[in-house]
Amino acid sequence: MKKVLVLDFDGTMTDAEAEGAPFRQGYLEDIAVLTGLGLPETLRLAERFEAEVAANPQDFGWVFNGRIVAPATVDPYLRIMPVARRIFEHTGTFTSEQDRTRLLDGILYKYNYKKTRIAFRQGALECLLALGDIPDLYTCVVTNSHTEAVQDKLRVLGGPDGALDWLVARVHGRASKYVLDEAWTGVEAELQLPGLSRPVLLRRRNYHDVLESLLAGFSLSWSALTVVGDIFELDLCLPQAMGARVGLVANAHTPAYERAWLNASEGGRVLLALDELPAFVTD
Repeated sequence: MKKVLVLDFDGTMTDAEAEGAPFRQGYLEDIAVLTGLGLPETLRLAERFEAEVAANPQDFGWVFNGRIVAPATVDPYLRIMPVARRIFEHTGTFTSEQDRTRLLDGILYKYNYKKTRIAFRQGALECLLALGDIPDLYTCVVTNSHTEAVQDKLRVLGGPDGALDWLVARVHGRASKYVLDEAWTGVEAELQLPGLSRPVLLRRRNYHDVLESLLAGFSLSWSALTVVGDIFELDLCLPQAMGARVGLVANAHTPAYERAWLNASEGGRVLLALDELPAFVTD
């Protein structure tokens, strides 16, 4: 029986901390200029506020259109948002939330994302090659990142012989996993995880439509789908609610409540290393 495996990429197949270090540095350099603080003081405040975010994961998240759509702790790209807002609050600059959002989520994010380096998780190549050899499994990538950027990373990982060219053609970028459509009723509005005071919001219709289209191409139902990612709220909550199996590739910053939920979920799994992924898919 044909099955579909959907992989997230950045943070799932890559080392987000290593990749995102230049992004964080560049972002804070820009914040230093915008606030007039200077770089040393900006870096000091950033470390202070990062510790605050880590100590209070319930109170911080990636805010999109006024709603928290992902935790703020998992990678440098998410952590920088509440940290930058706290620096603006500390300095009394860019007090308009609309201006802050346009600046932080738009201009600064896009400008500094170009500074990221390529760093793969240990075993990424071996994992993808093993997945490609599994009979009756269609493996593809669905990501918030731009299609071309992920394709370029796969070409680097696949090397001069093009070992991953088969997967390059199966990258679906700009999936907008963070966009909510409250008017859509194809799934329950929210999910309450034990240990998390706020709800996890499920109505991510854009992401749903990408996955639904992939399944329709093989005339398959959601029970034939496995989705693997590194952030439950972005990558996994919607497909799990639709009936797919889900695997969470954890890192040192993965929230404890996400680990606990996946460990207790039928058809869910926390993966501590990529070499565990092929066996999970074929279980």
